[in-house]
Amino acid sequence: MNKRNPLQAAGTAMTLILVLLLLQACALHRPASGPEPGSTESAPSSPGTASPAGETVTITVGYQSPTAQTWGALIIKNQKLFEKYLKQQAPDHNIQVEWFDAPAGSILNNHMAGGKIQISFLGDMPSLLNGVLGVTQANYNSVFLAFDGKGKHGRNQAILIPSHSDIKEITDLKGRTVSTPIGSSAHRMLLDSLRSVDLVDQVTIVDQSVTVGMQSIEQSKIDAHSTWEPYPSLMQFKDIGTVLQLGEETGIDYLAGVVANLDWAKSNKPYVTAFLQALNEAHEFAISHPEEAARIFEAESQFPLEICLQMVESIRFDSAVYQKDLDTLNGSIEFLTGIGKLQARLDLKTFVDDSYLRTAVQESGKIFLSDEELQGEWIDGKVY
Repeated sequence: MNKRNPLQAAGTAMTLILVLLLLQACALHRPASGPEPGSTESAPSSPGTASPAGETVTITVGYQSPTAQTWGALIIKNQKLFEKYLKQQAPDHNIQVEWFDAPAGSILNNHMAGGKIQISFLGDMPSLLNGVLGVTQANYNSVFLAFDGKGKHGRNQAILIPSHSDIKEITDLKGRTVSTPIGSSAHRMLLDSLRSVDLVDQVTIVDQSVTVGMQSIEQSKIDAHSTWEPYPSLMQFKDIGTVLQLGEETGIDYLAGVVANLDWAKSNKPYVTAFLQALNEAHEFAISHPEEAARIFEAESQFPLEICLQMVESIRFDSAVYQKDLDTLNGSIEFLTGIGKLQARLDLKTFVDDSYLRTAVQESGKIFLSDEELQGEWIDGKVY
């Protein structure tokens, strides 16, 4: 057997030691990798503290350009209001705001549950379904922060028929086929309308998205379609459909709001405050600058200016959570439960938290509604 030279053995050992030391030094000086888009792990929880090593924090906001009552998002996006207030709330943080436009709330809910979106503008039914995801999903918690657009007594919804239909009133739908997005506020409005004339069991209801429903009306492939703005106005604008019945006939408010990842919100309260300050300024902007707001809606949504002007006038942009709003949402929970859309019971007392909104209003130097005011009707001229 050949024996190794002691000097060779010592040289080999020294080489190994040098390699190990070099690898350790590289590991110690390797820069930390940044977060995935939409990551919340590294977002600091207190303002005035610089992001570690200049790290960029990404906040992704989901919105729906085809749904008019969530168009507060369009003003925030266009005017960069979120960025404005983030600079005030967290001046030393390096934050990037990204926007994700979706054709339906279900898509936003999937992305929120997957951790890709932190805040979303949603209709009332998708908001409630998001809350249920927070109850049923192991790694996701949800919180309802504020409202965006409101339609009094069901305003901004309608049941439409083809322009040359022989249907004249709601009772003429007996034996007919009506489409609507199943599980939506328009579906609830349709059922309430049919129930008022005892036709619930005498009308065939099929599931169609708002865009498919509009095409079906245009081509007279369906007898009626129940939907929300801006589609009723667009159909009339293009003379491809007429309103059979407005949503106001039901007397049930049509609502849209803002939902956030609860764990993210708790860890990043300055960011949430900044967002709600931006939301409130967007609402004030829509009220005080209606024509400019309409032009923003037109640019961001691609709907005609005439329709966008109508939306500014017909939608109440108001963040505040009144008791009557909670009553409406509880009615929607009963509706979703009745059609088998809820996997678990949702308690609004734990899901809805307007403390973030109150903080945002206070830090903007304003006085929030009193508890007594919140128990009554929406107050004209006093919105957030």
